[in-house]
Amino acid sequence: MREIKFRAWLKEDKKMENVKTMDFTDKTIRCLKKNEFINAYLLRRVSFDDVELMQYTGLKDKNDKEIYEKDIVSCNKYKNIVVFFENGCFKVRYPKNDTTNIICTLDTFLEKYKCKISGNIYENFELLEENK
Repeated sequence: MREIKFRAWLKEDKKMENVKTMDFTDKTIRCLKKNEFINAYLLRRVSFDDVELMQYTGLKDKNDKEIYEKDIVSCNKYKNIVVFFENGCFKVRYPKNDTTNIICTLDTFLEKYKCKISGNIYENFELLEENK
């Protein structure tokens, strides 16, 4: 059974944070945020409306880095393809069109090609432009 965990893109801060807890009653997450002033991490509560949540796929890239949905992965044959969740499984596709160009399921893709994470769609949007 895969580990269930999330990370969140904080829209206002334009930063990626690991989610520590989720509260579905008040629709908030708690994440650790680094406070540079006191050089420590503080627990911060953020509304679901203020974040983009991404779930861990349970898979790792060739460098043993955890792959989350909305990550961008690359290998020799395929460059800058996006991980997404659809119909109960994680898949990969070129970002040109949301409804076409699905390559295959993520686990099959990783078995066949040794891929690495290039970035994600929020912090590395410029990688998606390379495919157009």
